[in-house]
Amino acid sequence: MELDGRVAVVTGAANGMGRAFARRFAEEGMKVVLADIEDEPLRRAVDELRAEGHDAIGVPTDVMSREAVVHLAGAALEAHGRVHLVVNNAGVEGYLDGPLWEATDRDWRWTMGVNFWGVVHGVQTFLPILLERDEGHVVNTASMTAVARAANMYGVTKHAVLALTETIHGQLQERGARVGISALCPGIIATRLFQGSRNRPAELRNEREPPGAAEGRELRRRMHERLSAGMAPADVATILVRGIRERRLYILTDHEWDERIRARTDDVLNGRNPDLAR
Repeated sequence: MELDGRVAVVTGAANGMGRAFARRFAEEGMKVVLADIEDEPLRRAVDELRAEGHDAIGVPTDVMSREAVVHLAGAALEAHGRVHLVVNNAGVEGYLDGPLWEATDRDWRWTMGVNFWGVVHGVQTFLPILLERDEGHVVNTASMTAVARAANMYGVTKHAVLALTETIHGQLQERGARVGISALCPGIIATRLFQGSRNRPAELRNEREPPGAAEGRELRRRMHERLSAGMAPADVATILVRGIRERRLYILTDHEWDERIRARTDDVLNGRNPDLAR
């Protein structure tokens, strides 16, 4: 896929991987539309790219709202008339405060709302635009937890994103479309993923703390430290661009999860219960 001179839309673009993707696309000669729920970091990201001579605009967007994503598409088309590449990247760590049966409806609505429904809204809105001209590519950010065993609500959402992407890939092939789609599965990346609760809407916050709230905060702290030593988002952007050009469905960032992926696959094929010690 040729990138130079084309238009990319990236959600979750004010920080972390999304910001790195927008920068890399701009360096490839693309016009970039950055979307994020955080207004000020979004403005800084756009200003930084513009200061370097890139064509960039920012559109504040809450991907949980289909109307907001439709507005994002409208802004991109108004600015550039076309869209060629869409990266549904916005995500949060979600509920980590105990077993899933103790999660509230608000926990589910927040975690699924961003991680899964945000991707659905992106696909619903942008894929018809790409299909109208029968060109372009969609990237849905999943996770290595989507190809290994899920261990929490975040993993559940990412399995759903992967299944959605695989299904759409098959349906695009069936109709002979020249629009591609990829599932990006990052491993341990130096982002602020585990600080995603900062953007949890007030109406989706629980009225009282769950029993495991303290443990959840400690887990988020430890995981943030672990991610801080992870792969640089710019390196993920390089891997992503290569995967897009090769029109790969599965784009994995590394091989550190290979044994966990094999273990899950072997368990499924052999009808064997998972050994959580592995």
